[in-house]
Amino acid sequence: MTRRSARRDLLLSRETVLGLLVVLLLAAVCVVLGMWQFHRYEDKRDAAAVVETHYGAEPVALEEVLATPQSTLSAEDDWTPVALRGEYCTAEDCVLYVRNRTLGGDVGFWQLAPFRSEDGVTLLVVRGWVPEGEGASAPLDPPAVPAGEHLVTVHLRPAEPALDREIPEGQAHSVNPPQIGELLGEDESTLVTHAYGVLETEEPSAERPEPLPEPDTSLGPHLSYAVQWWVFAAFFPAALVYRVRKQIQDLDALEQDAADEDTAPAEQDAVTARSHPHRPRRAHRTRRRGQDEEEEDALIDQQHP
Repeated sequence: MTRRSARRDLLLSRETVLGLLVVLLLAAVCVVLGMWQFHRYEDKRDAAAVVETHYGAEPVALEEVLATPQSTLSAEDDWTPVALRGEYCTAEDCVLYVRNRTLGGDVGFWQLAPFRSEDGVTLLVVRGWVPEGEGASAPLDPPAVPAGEHLVTVHLRPAEPALDREIPEGQAHSVNPPQIGELLGEDESTLVTHAYGVLETEEPSAERPEPLPEPDTSLGPHLSYAVQWWVFAAFFPAALVYRVRKQIQDLDALEQDAADEDTAPAEQDAVTARSHPHRPRRAHRTRRRGQDEEEEDALIDQQHP
């Protein structure tokens, strides 16, 4: 077998072909996982850019962001600060507490109250976080919602999805304005239906629950994870190439050793011929055993059965 045919057999062997298929599959999985992590990084980067643009900006009028109460809050307007003048609804059945909200690792409630502006628009406002009481069924000593006219600054957030669960009295599972507006009997035509506000300041100031923390703008490890997955994707083909190359080198070494063994006697004869040009060349043949040797071996076998 020639060297070229031996290499071809190695490259087309079942082991090599199966190894190639496994490597391609693993590389494809790593590429997909890397793209997934990269998309998560892009989402966090875009969200952080929106926060950095709007969170510390000067407040604007609500209608500059939402043309009508039924307008949808765009992703680019998330966290936009708006200023409204009006009054909270302070009736006992107006104030709700949104369940299962965490702050610093503790579980509690958001205090939620409708704020009715001078323009006749009603916006649901989260005034802050309240710890849960014993039994985790009700907020612990929440401050009262202040009465009278106030100037509030809130950050707009997109409405949360409605949850199809039984709603405990005086509480809510999510900040979904249509669902809460129906519960409170609010006029749908004046209720902001696709957004709510997170309280930043209110004047005159009043006792309030613990303010919600600023939004997290960290990008997380998603970009580094993406790069790691792509490195893994390149590693598997490189490992296969290295393995096949090593096998070819080992195959070449074996063929070279065999060739060296075949050429050694001929090279020795060539050396002898050059040093003794008149000596006849040695013939390499196997001597046949004589009859006397065979008879001696037979006698030995008879003596030692």
